[in-house]
Amino acid sequence: MSTPWVFVTHLPPSAPSTCRVDADEAKHAAGSRRLRTGDRMHLFDGRGVIADASMGAFNRDGSIDAEIDALRAQPLLAPMLEIASAVPKGDRLGTLLESIGPLGAARWTPLDCAHSVVKWSSSHEPRARRVLISSCKQSHQSWLPQIAVSSSPEAAARDAISRGLQVCIAHPDGKSISVAGRISSPTTFLIGPEGGFNEAELQAVEALGARRVSLGSAILRIELAVSCVLANVRLA
Repeated sequence: MSTPWVFVTHLPPSAPSTCRVDADEAKHAAGSRRLRTGDRMHLFDGRGVIADASMGAFNRDGSIDAEIDALRAQPLLAPMLEIASAVPKGDRLGTLLESIGPLGAARWTPLDCAHSVVKWSSSHEPRARRVLISSCKQSHQSWLPQIAVSSSPEAAARDAISRGLQVCIAHPDGKSISVAGRISSPTTFLIGPEGGFNEAELQAVEALGARRVSLGSAILRIELAVSCVLANVRLA
């Protein structure tokens, strides 16, 4: 069995040292992963640092103090990829979030599009963050994707370009992503709702320099399109 991964908010700057694991994560480690005092674990803080540690005894508040004996850094997957997408309905949002951690998206921006069915709310964020943490633990990815503020497609494209990223729009009229040339520079992918971006949204982002890429002729659900985009780039 592989060594379990446990999320912590902060890691100490050096080792050997001690790190507090909060009650929720400690309960999961002892319950679902059946760890006991002295068992090995990997701690990660979502910012690329991994700590090799052993489980300590439970404190009164349910937390544990893990004993760290080594720290190491895991580089962010290259190229850096970000996703800006419409929000799918119901449990499909969880499916979307479960894919972006393992496939190495650095950030997800929920889009408010003209054809959007679901509007993002800050009330969604705690659950979304839990799903992202769980997916990173399962896939052994030490970088936790950020959740950006909801925005329009134009605002998301403008923000990405201002930070030096190129922007691609998933659209059936674009060049196939598999033959569009290897994407080797930081990129944000815009993925619309199942009704697609409207013409005004397309014109606005293309006026900023965004280009269209196609995932094929089929109209994909949002979460499937996100997985396909990331997998095409990562496995190219």
